[in-house]
Amino acid sequence: MQQPSRTTSLIARAARITRAVPQAVACRRTAAHVWGAGVLTSPEADWPVELAAPAHVALPGCVTYVTPVPGADVTMHNGVRLTTMERTALDCARWLPRMDAVAVLDRFAAKGVDLEVLWRRPLNSWRLRDTLGMADRGARSPRESWLRVILLEGGLPRPATQLRVELGDGRPAYLDLGWEEYKVAVEYDGRIHHTSPADQRHDGDRRKELRRLGWRVIAVRGDVIPGQVPDLLRQVADALLERGWRPGLGGTERIQRRIRAACHKTRYRPGV
Repeated sequence: MQQPSRTTSLIARAARITRAVPQAVACRRTAAHVWGAGVLTSPEADWPVELAAPAHVALPGCVTYVTPVPGADVTMHNGVRLTTMERTALDCARWLPRMDAVAVLDRFAAKGVDLEVLWRRPLNSWRLRDTLGMADRGARSPRESWLRVILLEGGLPRPATQLRVELGDGRPAYLDLGWEEYKVAVEYDGRIHHTSPADQRHDGDRRKELRRLGWRVIAVRGDVIPGQVPDLLRQVADALLERGWRPGLGGTERIQRRIRAACHKTRYRPGV
């Protein structure tokens, strides 16, 4: 078999390998990427083709997980033999770091994967159940998913996604994450849509109107993860407490412990 160049796209490499090795099935991050739901933690050209196979497949640029995959969990997509969307989502939830796992689940849910079907699969760990429980089809980007994981693991109440707020002129605003009861929202300001002068003016006008309606909007820049996670948790927790949220018996101490734990930066480094 001619070895594919590492500069070839991941999908092309996966297609070539699964055509040449009949027992191999693309899985995990590779399968998620082929399905359009992936979250790669390094450039595509550097990412290995992840394969599930009944025996080790020794090929450069591949990682093999020796495990049988039932025929019902195997299909073809974009010329690649790979795990089905449901099986891929569950494998990612089981094996990926929590932040990446939830981001992949969110993207599969947005593509129509029924999360309730995943719950009917064998779930043999509390971690897997917790990860599935964090999924939300409303997330619009991996960073939004990561933010939701940070807030939930920080002991804060679960926020709604894409929370609709009617502005004064009748136009709706959709908040990335928010708690309507307390009128507190958290939004991710990414580089693509929030850095030009026009974008910043639009954001400023929109948030001014939201403040007029009583909302407190906490904007999060890309450099918050992982270095400023403790500060973010303190800021959001303080805003919720000021607006009337009560964490319950032992809740305040639990949040403080989790904020201290968040000082370990790699806890919130996607892919680690």
